[in-house]
Amino acid sequence: MARALPSAARRPRSAALAVLLSLAAAGCGAAPTAARPRPTLGGEATIGVTDVPDDRFAESLHRVLRDGSASPDRSALLAGVVRRQLAHADKRFAGGRDARGTESVLGAIALLRSGEAQRALLDATGDRAIAGALARASQRGDEGRALALLRLRSAALPEGAPARAEVSDHLAALERWMKETRTGGPLQRLGAEERAAVGRALIDPSDEALAAATSAIGAFVDRAIQYNFELQQTRQRPEREEAIEAARALESGAETMAALYLRQGDAKRALEAIDRTGARRLIRPPLYERIRLAATDDGARDWQVLAAVFAQKAARAGDADDTPETAVAPAVVSAGLWGASLESYRRAPTAFESGMLLARSLVSLGLSEAAPLVVNDGLGAQPNLGALSAAMGLVMAAVGDGAEADDLDAARRTFAASAPILAAAERPDAKGHVEPTPARVRLLMASIEIRDGKLAAARPLLEAAATAEPTVAGFTLLAMLERQAGDGAAALGHLAKALTAPDARTARLDVAEAHALAFEIRRDGGAGASARAELDAALTWALSARQLRGDVVARARTERLLGRVLDDYGDRKGAARALDRAISAAAEDRATLGAAMLDAVARALVLKDLASARAAVRRGIDSDAPEEDLVYAGLWLQLLERELRQPGDGTADRALRSPGHGTWANKLAAWATGKLPDADLARAAQSAAQRVELDFYLAMSRKVAGDPGADERLRAIGKSPVLDLIEVQIARELYAPRARTELPGGVTVP
Repeated sequence: MARALPSAARRPRSAALAVLLSLAAAGCGAAPTAARPRPTLGGEATIGVTDVPDDRFAESLHRVLRDGSASPDRSALLAGVVRRQLAHADKRFAGGRDARGTESVLGAIALLRSGEAQRALLDATGDRAIAGALARASQRGDEGRALALLRLRSAALPEGAPARAEVSDHLAALERWMKETRTGGPLQRLGAEERAAVGRALIDPSDEALAAATSAIGAFVDRAIQYNFELQQTRQRPEREEAIEAARALESGAETMAALYLRQGDAKRALEAIDRTGARRLIRPPLYERIRLAATDDGARDWQVLAAVFAQKAARAGDADDTPETAVAPAVVSAGLWGASLESYRRAPTAFESGMLLARSLVSLGLSEAAPLVVNDGLGAQPNLGALSAAMGLVMAAVGDGAEADDLDAARRTFAASAPILAAAERPDAKGHVEPTPARVRLLMASIEIRDGKLAAARPLLEAAATAEPTVAGFTLLAMLERQAGDGAAALGHLAKALTAPDARTARLDVAEAHALAFEIRRDGGAGASARAELDAALTWALSARQLRGDVVARARTERLLGRVLDDYGDRKGAARALDRAISAAAEDRATLGAAMLDAVARALVLKDLASARAAVRRGIDSDAPEEDLVYAGLWLQLLERELRQPGDGTADRALRSPGHGTWANKLAAWATGKLPDADLARAAQSAAQRVELDFYLAMSRKVAGDPGADERLRAIGKSPVLDLIEVQIARELYAPRARTELPGGVTVP
C-alpha cells in the first residue's frame, strides 16, 4: 500500500499570528473597516482569459514558458494557465496534500512577473487555492508569504465585495501586528523586517514589493556592516541573537537581493540595486561578474551560467557545510534558479542544459506537465545518448511527482507530454543505451493506473513494457491484473511467460512471487495438486533468495514473502518468525519498516491473531514507523479487538495518532476514534483508492458488529480493480480457501 508521507507542519513563531492568519484564510473575522487603497500586483488593464482545459495544459504552459512577450494573446493564455494551475492546487488541497497544494499555488504565481498579475487571474477556485496556501502560511508563521497572499486575494476580489472588505481588514491587522511585535535588538528587528519583505517579494511580483524588499535588505546589511565594525573596535562580546543576525546579513544579504531580481529575469535591475546599496561590499566577485554579464551581454550562455550557480547552491542546501541560520534561504535560492533558468531557456530553447535546469524547477513547483516538452526542445533530431538518458530520468521524476502528490491526472498529463522523448528512446540506435528505459516509464505509469483502478488503461502499458523488456516482475504484474479482472486462465498464461523470462535464473525473489501468485490462483480454482506444486516451488525459491545478500528492502521483502508462503502451509509459528525478521531487517528504513509492519498486522487480522497484531504494532511504534502506516495498523488492530470482543490495551490508541491535518490518514484516525461520522468520512474520500478503503472500513465495522450482510460487500471489495491496496488483499484472503498442508520433506525453515 504505497502512501505518501505528509509533510510535518512547522510550529508558527506566534500563536497570535496563527489565529490571525487562519481567520484571514477562512474569510471571516471583524467587521469591515473603511475602504483602503486597493493593493495591486501589476497593471490594471482588463485582459481576456483563454480557457485552458486539462488536456491542453502542458502545451499551453510550454508556450507561455517559451514566449515571454507582452502580447494580448500571450497575456490571455498566461491568465488561463495560471487559473488552471490554481485549480490543480485546489484539488491537491481538497485531497489533504497541503504541502503539495501550496507548492502548486507558488508554481502558478511563479509564472507571473511585474505587470502580469491581473484581477482576471483569480476565479472562485483559484481563490480557494490561495486561501489554502494562506492557511498553511499561518501554520508556519510565515509573515511575508501571508502578507503577499492576502494582498493577492484583496487585489483580485471585486470592489465592494464583502469578502474583499474582510480580507482587507485582516491585511491591515496583520501589518499592524507585524509592527507591534518587532522585538529584540536593532539587527533582530531589521532581520524580521527583511524576512517578511523577502517572503512577500518571492510571491508578489510587483515593483512595490521588490522595492520594499530591496530597502529592507539594504537597511539590514548596512546595520550589520556597522555592527561588525563596532565589534572590531570595542572587542566586546556580542549578544548571541544580534551576532547571528549580523552574520546572516553579511553572508546572505547580497545574494538574496540578487535572487529577488533574477526571479523576475531582470539582471540589470539586480546590478543597479546591488551597486546602490551596501550589498556591493558583500557580494562575491564571481557572482557579481556573472550578474554583470547577464545584464550587459544578455546571452543564453550568460543566463545559463548564472542559473548553474543557483543550481549548485540548491544542490548543497542542507549539507553540513551550510549554516542554516546564516545561509541564503532555500526558497530564495529556488527563486533565483527559476528566474535565471527561464531566461536561459527563452534565449536558447534548443540548449539542452537550459531545458534541464528549467524542467527541474517545474517539477519542484508542481508544474511537471511541461517539463518533458521543455527538455524535448533541446534533444534535437539526433539526440545524444547521454542527454536522452537524462531526459528519460527527468520523465520518470516528473510522472512520479504527480503520483506522489496523489494527482494521478497530473501524472497522466505528464506521461502524455513525454511521448516524443519515449519515441526517441525507442529508436534502434538508442536501444540498450538509455537508462531508464521506456519500458520502466510505462511500468511506472501502469502502476499509477492500477492505483486508480483503471485496469483497461494499465493493460496496454504493461503489455508494451513486457514485450520490450520481458521480465519476471513485468509478467507477474500482468498476471495480477488479469486475476483481478477475473480471467484466471490469462493470469496463469502470463505467469508461465514470467518463469521463462530472461531474468528468471537470477531474479529469485521475483520467481518466488510468481509461484506464490500461481498457487493462490490454482487454490482459489480448486486445483489442489497443482496448487501444492506451485506452493512448494514458491518456498524453494524464497529460501534460495534468503541466501543472497541484498539491501534492507530486499531482505525485508524476502522475509515477508516467506511468511506469506509459510502461512499457506499452515506453519503459523514459522510465518510469525519470518515477519518478525522482516520488521527487524527493515529497522534502518522507515518506509520498508512500515510495509513489514502492515504485512504482519494484516496477516494477524485475517487469522484473528490478536497477540501477534499487538506485538507488530508495538514494534512499529517503538521503531518509529511512518505515522500513516501506524494509523492503518492501529485501525486493523482496533477492528480485530472489536471482532474478538477484547478490550483494548492502549496499543491501538497509541498508533491512531493524527498525522498531517487534513490528510486521508488523519480522517481515518478521527473516524476510528469516534471523532468523525461515517458520512463525513465518505465526503472526505477523493480518489478511487480512498473510496475503496472507505467501503472496506465501513464493511469491516459492520462485520465485527455482527452484520451478516457485510460479507457480501467484503467479497466484492476483494475483486476491486484497485488491486495494490492491502485492504483489497485482506478482503480477498478473508474468504480464501484454507488448506493446511505439510512442508516438503527435508526442508528446514528458519
